[in-house]
Amino acid sequence: MNKNILFVCVEIPNTVSKRELESEFPGMVLSRIENSLVGEITNDKLIFVSSFGVITFCNFSFEEIISFLSRLGIKQAEHYKTALINQDYMMIVNEEYTKPQIDENTIKYDRFNKSVGSIISLALSQSVGLEIKELSLEKKMDESKTLYEKIEQLKVKDRAKLMKFASSIAKERFHILNQLYLLDKPDILWDDPELESLYNQLSLQLELKSRFDVIEYKISYLKESVEFATDMINQKSSEFLEWIIIWLIAVEIVFSIYEYMIKPLL
Repeated sequence: MNKNILFVCVEIPNTVSKRELESEFPGMVLSRIENSLVGEITNDKLIFVSSFGVITFCNFSFEEIISFLSRLGIKQAEHYKTALINQDYMMIVNEEYTKPQIDENTIKYDRFNKSVGSIISLALSQSVGLEIKELSLEKKMDESKTLYEKIEQLKVKDRAKLMKFASSIAKERFHILNQLYLLDKPDILWDDPELESLYNQLSLQLELKSRFDVIEYKISYLKESVEFATDMINQKSSEFLEWIIIWLIAVEIVFSIYEYMIKPLL
């Protein structure tokens, strides 16, 4: 007999701490897995809170998710499906699926427990986390396009604005490499080949690695764009200083000619 378990992964504007969860939901048993918090409500109902602002609900109803988000102070809780980045996946638990099977709509497996739920939640959280970064980088790509369209008009006074843009790109890269953990497999997979297969299949289905590579390419492109624009501004600054020096030398020559050649004749 099939048992259906729905995973719903939702972006949250701020990271929720263990203390906040324990205070708001005192009956929930919390533990840490892969730098994330796992909260058990019952044996087949849990939440997974990542360190990069994503929460996954396992086996919650739509109403329960809205209630939970509201209690965490999320203003867009009632409209999270349209207001926040989210992704859902259905899991079918049936004894005939002795090996995990995953397609674009469902996960099929013969068992469900905290470890299985955490691995699925981690992969979905990474997918939503990637989408958040993808949208953020799209905005920066638009800024970069605007920068290139006006690159000939860049002045020395634009250096501060350019440095601020470069700083925001560096922060994006730092957050991606230090928070999404996409290049390392979870530690709990080491002793469980089937859990590793589950994670690998889900990672492949969600295209985590290829999407991460695209993000890295975009960051490299943005970095090169900023460096090129900065080099142009530095060159213009050098040329400006060179012209100042040339004019100062010219003025000095004029004064010297006046002082030693013209003034004695007056």
